[in-house]
Amino acid sequence: MQPDYELALETSSRRGSVALGHGGQTRAARVLSAERTHTAELLPAIRDLLAEVGAGPRDVGCVCFSQGPGSFTGLRVAATVARMWQSALGCRVVAVPSLEVIARNALAYAGGPPHVAVLLDARRGRVFGGVFTCAATSPNAELQMNETVAAGLHDAATWLPTLPKPCSVLGDGVAAHRATLDALGLQMLPEDYWLPDAREVLALGHQLALAGHFCTPEQIVPLYLQPPECEEVYEQRRAAARARVGRNPKSKIARGRDPRCA
Repeated sequence: MQPDYELALETSSRRGSVALGHGGQTRAARVLSAERTHTAELLPAIRDLLAEVGAGPRDVGCVCFSQGPGSFTGLRVAATVARMWQSALGCRVVAVPSLEVIARNALAYAGGPPHVAVLLDARRGRVFGGVFTCAATSPNAELQMNETVAAGLHDAATWLPTLPKPCSVLGDGVAAHRATLDALGLQMLPEDYWLPDAREVLALGHQLALAGHFCTPEQIVPLYLQPPECEEVYEQRRAAARARVGRNPKSKIARGRDPRCA
């Protein structure tokens, strides 16, 4: 009889990946192509992983999905697959914080300081950011990341100076704010450490599953810290239109008649 496998989905960044394992240990993994969409590649990659270990969809006992923050479309894809798997086959689902997944990359970097900050570029001078400490729960235990500043949307100019020192910084937001980070004397990890990986989603998801942090169907949703850019642009245009109308009381819109409906 096949063991219950753990399936890990990471689609929060431009480089998606998927991993399959047991007991938090990876048995097979795939990196999705950077040139193609996660939507097109994710399900075929999952099929290939299951075939590689001789398993089927019913052998997956837990789906761990990277919840966000991150790419709006990518997060939605992973959450949808996780919800469908639970609905169709009754598996358990674990939501894994994407910033902590990235922070775990620092565990493989020799000589890093005890504090780790993860920055994702949110554009317009903003970052999705969180801070973690690196410590062991006991003398012989493996190092773990403990969240000290929860994931949030921040103005980079005011938030970056508040980061603890010494501190390692990683994530795709580093490139946009390299000069500021350098001026603050913060250690920027190499680019190879910036992106999340499904193998870390698997390892962290296994820990969360052991602690009983499973999702109800209503909780299998992405973590969005800001609306999609298209919605922000739409609201800005609406606000600008209302401002123009307010300055022109003779406007048909101001009198309650939209000329587009004439």
